[in-house]
Amino acid sequence: MAVFVLDGRETSPRGVLTIFTLSLFFAAVGAAVALLAGHRLPGPPAARSPDPAVRQALRAGHTDDPRVDALARREAERRRGGRWVLWILGAGVLLEALLFVGASHLSTRVIAVALGALWATQGWVRWRGLREARRYLAGPPSQP
Repeated sequence: MAVFVLDGRETSPRGVLTIFTLSLFFAAVGAAVALLAGHRLPGPPAARSPDPAVRQALRAGHTDDPRVDALARREAERRRGGRWVLWILGAGVLLEALLFVGASHLSTRVIAVALGALWATQGWVRWRGLREARRYLAGPPSQP
């Protein structure tokens, strides 16, 4: 891909490094999409999306309803399984920072900041969900 993008125009070491960084970025995005698409939980899709009671239980860290507790524990286990996504999002932020530093055009810098903010926001949301899941699983289960 880098050779296609270069097309004989950018042959300086800085240009090659920028294109190599962009290639790594697209490879990381492709790997993330493939891993997310391949990661499937058993059961119907409706059972995988948490309802408001489950989200509230995860935020609060406990619930008294055994049915909601079971669903919340399942959702917390699912969230804990996605820890690797944080590393990919962190790599995306780092690559955008490198692109920002190496960019010579204002438009490239603006796009790098916007995409870096997007990666960072997604990372924060995932980290918060992981923290809620760990806190919920650390508590005692609700008795039937």
